[in-house]
Amino acid sequence: MATIAHDAAVLPDEYSALPQAKPLYSKLGRLAIDNPIGTLALLVVLGFIVLGIIGPSIAPYNPKALSVREQYQGPSAAHWFGTTQFGYDVFSRVLTGARIDLKFGAIVLLLGFLPGTMLGIISGYFGRWIDYLIQRSAEAWTAFPQLFLLLTFIAALGPGLRTVELVVAIAALFSGSRILRAVAIVEKHKEYIAAARSTGATEFRILWRHVVPNIMPFILVGVSSFFAIAVLAESTLSFLGLGVSPGEPSWGADLSIALRVEAGDKHPWLIIFPGLAISLVVLAFNLLGDTLRDILDPRLRGSVGGRR
Repeated sequence: MATIAHDAAVLPDEYSALPQAKPLYSKLGRLAIDNPIGTLALLVVLGFIVLGIIGPSIAPYNPKALSVREQYQGPSAAHWFGTTQFGYDVFSRVLTGARIDLKFGAIVLLLGFLPGTMLGIISGYFGRWIDYLIQRSAEAWTAFPQLFLLLTFIAALGPGLRTVELVVAIAALFSGSRILRAVAIVEKHKEYIAAARSTGATEFRILWRHVVPNIMPFILVGVSSFFAIAVLAESTLSFLGLGVSPGEPSWGADLSIALRVEAGDKHPWLIIFPGLAISLVVLAFNLLGDTLRDILDPRLRGSVGGRR
């Protein structure tokens, strides 16, 4: 009997201990192994952000320096991506152009998409006249063609990237509100919201402490996808001559110049490298958004990534 009592006393110490939590680097390593495509996309995005910050500082040449003697030189040790018809070093312009897109995406994100997500959450959660006011304003804005609005703002405020940022930010404000509104409507009818109300929590406390954290995965995925749209929008508008000033390094503007002078056939590097930069960054942001969706919300899990 004494032995049995001794074993019973020992068992809790031996078997009741909880398993040790895995360190953070182990969890991140497992996520990277399970999602190889998302990991590669994250590395490309991080590289884009780093180049956007330090790209002009590490550019081997001045991206706006004219050189008549170095026109249309192919890729070489001196000019990795070749030169343009004005003697611009394409590699330096690609590095510097990353800052233009990063700055454009960040400004539109902070002034447009993120405030728009909060408007959408408030609209969907409170409903009634607040929802009516926000959504009718969004419909009034989207009723007009965006290119027409952009040209109107350019005529009123003058051409330049600032005007483009303003128009795209307003468009992102309303698009973000419409996306998150639907999510907030679904979330506010869940049982945990009723349970929070039964404890006497105020509506604003429920909104900030319960609703917003639970729909944060949708916000993070939206940020990644929106940044891809912002990069593509800046490149497209600069390609059309509505973005950066002439001579400024921009992936879209460089593509436009190469096509305008019909240099693509004889000098393909003028199109390949700026076009590859746009495609790679946009694809990386989209793949990263898909991977974040799979990780943060398993119910929406798709086919992106490796084994599950």
